[in-house]
Amino acid sequence: MSIRERNRKKWSDPLVIIIFSLSTSIFGIRWRGNEPWSIILCKFKDLTDYEPRSREWFQQWLNGSEELDSIEQFFWQLSNGVYSIAGSNVHGWFTLAQSQKEVLHLATKTVNTRSEIPPIGSEMSFDYFDKVKELCVQSAIANGSALHRQKITVVNAGTAAVYGKRNGVLLTPQLMFSSVLTHEMVHSFFIGHSYSDRKIKVRFSLRRRRRIRRQHRSNFGMNGPGLNGAHLDYLGWLPMDRVLYFGRDGRKNFTLRLSSLSVPHNKTIGWLLVMVPYDRDDPNNYYTVELRTPHQFDRGIAQPSILIHKVHRSGDSYYSQLISQADYYELTDENTEWVTFLEPFASATAKNLDSNGQNSMKNFQFIRVTVRHVYLTDADVHISSTFDPSECHIGERLLRPERWSQPHAIGLRHICLPRGVSGDANVGSEETKGSMKPPSTASRRMVRVLNDTEMDKQFARMNFFALRQTYGANTCRSGFVWRRLDTYDYVCVTARRKQNAQHEDKNNANRTTTEQNGAYSTLKHVSFFNGLDTVGP
Repeated sequence: MSIRERNRKKWSDPLVIIIFSLSTSIFGIRWRGNEPWSIILCKFKDLTDYEPRSREWFQQWLNGSEELDSIEQFFWQLSNGVYSIAGSNVHGWFTLAQSQKEVLHLATKTVNTRSEIPPIGSEMSFDYFDKVKELCVQSAIANGSALHRQKITVVNAGTAAVYGKRNGVLLTPQLMFSSVLTHEMVHSFFIGHSYSDRKIKVRFSLRRRRRIRRQHRSNFGMNGPGLNGAHLDYLGWLPMDRVLYFGRDGRKNFTLRLSSLSVPHNKTIGWLLVMVPYDRDDPNNYYTVELRTPHQFDRGIAQPSILIHKVHRSGDSYYSQLISQADYYELTDENTEWVTFLEPFASATAKNLDSNGQNSMKNFQFIRVTVRHVYLTDADVHISSTFDPSECHIGERLLRPERWSQPHAIGLRHICLPRGVSGDANVGSEETKGSMKPPSTASRRMVRVLNDTEMDKQFARMNFFALRQTYGANTCRSGFVWRRLDTYDYVCVTARRKQNAQHEDKNNANRTTTEQNGAYSTLKHVSFFNGLDTVGP
């Protein structure tokens, strides 16, 4: 199976097929500015009399100036004006020179020596979808249409909604409603699907396919809901001064005000997203806490709901899961809470270490989220976390460096070595800069174990929060900070460049644009969210 085939995600039932595929890279993650789309309307030659909707209807759907539920309004509201599709256009209806069956033959004759046509929904049918889009684009260009880079092809037969990097979205009559189209368009942002901890697609995100229970009716069919907080952070659609990396300021047990992601940011003042870390070796593994309310694109949500997602890395990608508590996915009532226990650890300050430097006492770190009060567009939430990245886990060796050693010189109070490593509890290292006494026999025996990698890892754990100058999906590489020309400006630059950029005038716009276009190169993580594909250079 080819990489192209492995990267495809598909789902089908007897009536509907929604398929998405990605195969190439982009430059950068943040979606900011104006990006117009083109809709191309096509008819098969054996269905020339059928036009599901008029061209004018599609124009109103895409960017009608007075339509609150147009696609343009959806993205403008969701991004709080950071991303726009203004200037999008509609072309057609064009009549193809082929019928559906003839397009299938064209698509498969070079890859399939069999005479029969592959069924819609099979792997080979992807070639059919690509061919349909290709023929429609060619027809539009032949008729003098000026097309934008981002494209949506609508045909007058079939039951599919597809996204592919080549020629964008394909839409068919049974799926011509807003939540399906916006879902497929967001795939172009390199975001996959959202799931829950029960292995099913979640109800509160546009990224789940069957989301009827959280949609609302509009002039263009079912619409909503919006994206979850982790995806909004990934796209750079949340102001950085209202995203809290919990514990970064030293506080780990307090009540805070959450504001709804469902209303304009300038209408509220509370935190929009809270990231609560749980992984000592990956700061981008965290739980997110967010508030969603029945407003705008989230009008289908029944009541104010506090949602908790788990963001975790698997392979080269990060995934988000909606976390359940008992029988529910959301916290809605005052004094309800969610608790999770982390991996047991052995306190580095405990005195009952055995002869192998291990502690048999099990202590559990935990994270607790409690709802105090719920308002119309805000909620008071108490968060408590005992997460301590410097602690050793049960079974690891806790090693205390001698005062003369390099580990002690760089501030390491102790070092946690992986399970199965043997040696003495008090160790030094091969480096003895600033030594106060010669290395002991015990420390020399540990030279081969205590290397720079282990010291670097423990240093990062002990300075876990101090090192978080930037955080979240747009974390910068070491030595870079957010440019912050405004609170949505997540471009990573040097600290000196940040200072200069904030004092420059519009005459330096070219350099600012160059930094924006090359922003992917200074991100610490450039990866696909919720999927197998990668992004970047």
